[in-house]
Amino acid sequence: MSTVLLSGVGALGGWALELLARSSGVDRIITVDRIQWSGPSRTNLAMIGAVFQGHTKAWEHHQIDLADTGAVARLLAETRPDAILHSATMQSPRRLMQASIDPALRATLRRATFGMWLPWHLLPAARLVKGIEAAGIDTAVVNVSFPDVVNVILRNHFGHGPIAGAGNVEVLVAQIVRYLVDVAGLNPRDFVVSLVGSHALLGHGPGVPHHLRITVGGRDATDEYDLGAMISWPEQIDWSKVDVFSLFAASAVKNVLALLGEDTVRTHVSGANGLPGGYPVRINGGQIDLDLASGLTRDEAISINEQAARWDGIASIESDGTVVYTSGSSDAMAELGLDRKTFGFEEIEDRAARLSEVFERLVNPEDNYA
Repeated sequence: MSTVLLSGVGALGGWALELLARSSGVDRIITVDRIQWSGPSRTNLAMIGAVFQGHTKAWEHHQIDLADTGAVARLLAETRPDAILHSATMQSPRRLMQASIDPALRATLRRATFGMWLPWHLLPAARLVKGIEAAGIDTAVVNVSFPDVVNVILRNHFGHGPIAGAGNVEVLVAQIVRYLVDVAGLNPRDFVVSLVGSHALLGHGPGVPHHLRITVGGRDATDEYDLGAMISWPEQIDWSKVDVFSLFAASAVKNVLALLGEDTVRTHVSGANGLPGGYPVRINGGQIDLDLASGLTRDEAISINEQAARWDGIASIESDGTVVYTSGSSDAMAELGLDRKTFGFEEIEDRAARLSEVFERLVNPEDNYA
């Protein structure tokens, strides 16, 4: 009986829940959320809706705050999930995309880069890992919250952590595949896409370090296709205005099912085994192995993604999990009231709280008085 625990039933977690509810290979779904109404409501809706497709799984919901390590540990020790899909975050920065902000301030936010929001994504994931440690269980964690960076920090600090992420490089590969099928007219059985890339590549485009290999009929055809064209298609997607969480949820559920299944799955995964960025991989028997293009070494692939992280403002992640921001990112954050160039693991809560203060000032300037 395969049990999946879903940590966080918000916008992304709600999509993941609906997909898991209708997936074979999962017999029992446990949802965990700290908000009183959303967890049970979304869990019950998914449970009822899944019946339409013939799925009658076992269901549980628990209202728990990940900050309560004892409660998390007790639940995990009791339920012993085979996999955990973690989507919880303190706050989605997407709300800022629709806010009315002065253009100069918006430019400062762009210079601060996505790494500015790291504490929000890291804190809940760190609390989950602490709970797993306290429970003394062995389970596969798929973390959807900025896995390209968060998974590395957790692995460096704890010595273990999420085995996989979701989205980012996987979204890019899916766009490339659709382009090759719908625009280039290729049969999916005739080509293979191999991409080493990161969240920064998704956000900033082909100028970010990456490694792409497209093989058609066993022949290297990479130079015949333009990466920029492939990942900017279809152009009608407005990433800033639509709900994109279904993409990331689908990626996360795909990885959970691959880890639970018996067949070898060749795919792409972000944050695989706590490595930075994303890679082509093979998933089998609950394990993930890199499946790099010929001629590309593991060290070279890791180095590519470490360099790419600078486009997200991350200069380095130290062996104890300390984060070092790039000078450009830290300078921009200082202009916004976040004046630390580095932060250690013991500072995550303070950084997250300060980030929330700055965020509210940015989206609700009328509520801030001199």
